[in-house]
Amino acid sequence: MKSRIAIVALICAVLTACASGPAYRPAAEPGDFGYRDNALTSDRYRVSFAGDYGMARETVENYALFRAADVALGHGADRFRITSRETSPVTSYSGGGPSTSIGYGWGYPFWGTSIGYSTGGQSRTRYETVLEIQLGDELPDNGADVYDAEELKRNLAPSVAAGDEA
Repeated sequence: MKSRIAIVALICAVLTACASGPAYRPAAEPGDFGYRDNALTSDRYRVSFAGDYGMARETVENYALFRAADVALGHGADRFRITSRETSPVTSYSGGGPSTSIGYGWGYPFWGTSIGYSTGGQSRTRYETVLEIQLGDELPDNGADVYDAEELKRNLAPSVAAGDEA
């Protein structure tokens, strides 16, 4: 019996891990978790990363930077400049409103009743970072908000590959 419980627990753990997928991935649809990028002009792009619930703000910001480096390298640029940066909390609420319950139960040799009151509600917060980046030959080699794309990817790759979410 104990081995069955252990096998079922192991299967559930494996399926849960598979269902969550990697943290750094394209967003499947609007409002989903992951990255998105859009061309604004020939040398400007909007890059965003929306984290899942429980993902630390710093991790979301790092994943957005990592995606910006991917976009720059994908367009043949070795560096990029962030022209706009914003990280916003996105909070969802569930189970709102007060609720009451009355219950009873029995079982030999006991029986009982109960009354409960709950104010209900739970909130969860996740973060989304939106960057506007500029590519091109006219960017300075270094300066405020100018990043070397290859160096940035090299430095952040271990945490992105590990799927750091805390």
